[in-house]
Amino acid sequence: MRYRIVRIELKDEDEVLLYLKKVGKSPGFMARADFSDPAKIIEFGMQMGMDLAKRIEEIMQFDAFITVTYEYYSVNELKVGDVVDVEVRPVER
Repeated sequence: MRYRIVRIELKDEDEVLLYLKKVGKSPGFMARADFSDPAKIIEFGMQMGMDLAKRIEEIMQFDAFITVTYEYYSVNELKVGDVVDVEVRPVER
């Protein structure tokens, strides 16, 4: 599964907490601008502002989080915005 890192927190001296957002969600649509009437221009600006606020809210939420060692985090030079593949598999005992 592919995720984008949206936030990174230091959990303790040896572990880092990565907050992830699933990649591949469909983008929103863009409203058409009608500049024939000043009222329509204002309405278009309000629609764009609401759309932008919605997108920022979606970015701030996360779908998953995972804990990795600080060594893994620093070796791979992970940062916010990076896309990572997460594999879930059973642990061998």
